[in-house]
Amino acid sequence: MVRVGDEITKRLEMAGFNVIHDKTIHDASYNGAYSRSLVTVEKYLKKYPSIVITLDIHRDAIHYDDGSKCKPTAEINGKKAAQVMIITGAEEGSVENFPGWADNLTFAVALQNKVEENYKGLMRPVFFCQRKYNMNVTPCSLLLEMGTDANTLEEAVYSGRLIGDSLAELLEENM
Repeated sequence: MVRVGDEITKRLEMAGFNVIHDKTIHDASYNGAYSRSLVTVEKYLKKYPSIVITLDIHRDAIHYDDGSKCKPTAEINGKKAAQVMIITGAEEGSVENFPGWADNLTFAVALQNKVEENYKGLMRPVFFCQRKYNMNVTPCSLLLEMGTDANTLEEAVYSGRLIGDSLAELLEENM
């Protein structure tokens, strides 16, 4: 996923945006991964308090009952791309201290719409859930699932390029 982040970074920087791409592997052990990544994000927010957007880049794992893997793709401009799912959360039930969740949801929907406008079929439905996943740290924090563990690196990187271009366009339109 670091390579996918490289591609998103490249596309945003080409559009003139400043980007911090942290390449720390926080999930060498899944337990505690979000606590470890929160420390990293908070370090950057302390140094750069103007950060508004944070993206946590992942790949999904969708396995069928028979053990086979789902490989969601879309054909964009004649090339296979890994379908992307945005995850955004809410303060409800056991999820507390997440007052800005509606801002994240608004950002998620805007990004979803922009990507679908540019690249029909690239996006899976937004997953809106009672979870935080460190999305409470900035007004526009999202988790992006770039395909699944069955997609190729090439498919995921291509999707990163498309997401980066669409995000840059969205930001330019709203500045």
